[in-house]
Amino acid sequence: MARAHVRIQLRWGDQDAYGHVNNVTFARLLEEARVRTLWMGAADEATGLEEHFSSNETSAQKMLVASQRIDYVRVLEYSEQPVIVEMWIGKIGGANLEIHCEIIDGAQSERTVVARAVTVAVMVDAVSLRPARISEAGRAAVADWMDEPVKLSRH
Repeated sequence: MARAHVRIQLRWGDQDAYGHVNNVTFARLLEEARVRTLWMGAADEATGLEEHFSSNETSAQKMLVASQRIDYVRVLEYSEQPVIVEMWIGKIGGANLEIHCEIIDGAQSERTVVARAVTVAVMVDAVSLRPARISEAGRAAVADWMDEPVKLSRH
């Protein structure tokens, strides 16, 4: 099981009127985990993916989110313990990656999944914003971080 782990501290303001972490916060947690892993190289594990999927150069490729689906499995209560976002690649296409995640409640003694998600990210040319193939080096780097696709419910 090749998964990157990103620990993210919750904020008091992440709660909704019911005292639960708000559904919008889950999308932010997923974004933060993607940025830390694919852009900054700041997951718990050294993935090396940032060498292939981030660039500040205007002539390089960019990564855009094409879609995101989140299944909320359990209520997440605010805690001083960070949540853990487990992230892996479930599928790679010509120009896209399916980024699969499970959000784990860090305040629980046993591994407790509170959400599952799939984000489809598309690599695009930085100028034209047209889809651009993932390089062979990028594909090789992703191979080390692939795992079985997460099972989302059908609504």
